[in-house]
Amino acid sequence: MTDKHQEFLYKLQDLSIISHTAQNLAEEIEKVLQKIGPNKFAAIVTDNASNCAAARDIISTKYPFIFNTRCIAHCVNLITKDVLGKYK
Repeated sequence: MTDKHQEFLYKLQDLSIISHTAQNLAEEIEKVLQKIGPNKFAAIVTDNASNCAAARDIISTKYPFIFNTRCIAHCVNLITKDVLGKYK
């Protein structure tokens, strides 16, 4: 989101050819941070898969001013699936 509260998408990339380890994901995030400038980021948001959470931790260690958070929409989706699955 920009300073004028407009959403902004920098890049979409197919990463299916690489192993989705925390280190590889952190390196891909790092590339975007370096291209744009880390000081222009407030947060890194991902789902809560262990590799994504670990990648966010790697980034947060290097850039402690960038907030590390899970995607609330993904969490709500998982909860909803769990609740609805109990009523089948």
